[in-house]
Amino acid sequence: MREGQIKCKVVSFRIDDDEYSKAERIARINGFASVSCFAREATLKCTPAEIVNTPLDVEMNRLWRRIDALTSSLEKIISHLGLVLNTSQSPSE
Repeated sequence: MREGQIKCKVVSFRIDDDEYSKAERIARINGFASVSCFAREATLKCTPAEIVNTPLDVEMNRLWRRIDALTSSLEKIISHLGLVLNTSQSPSE
């Protein structure tokens, strides 16, 4: 929304307590000041084909990032172990 533009329409829809809690968590996780701001942004930015992140999606993305970081760490450890093993197995001069 452009600065100075007046909001003149209200969109209303009903959700149950669990749905509201989920929307509130998603809004908070994504840095929105309120559920209203989140709903406005999601409505204006998303097309019907897009999937809005659910708490499960957010958690899965977080877990995938952690798995990637752990995989990278393991690869470095394996590489270092290989160097140590090669050094210890090479004949002494």
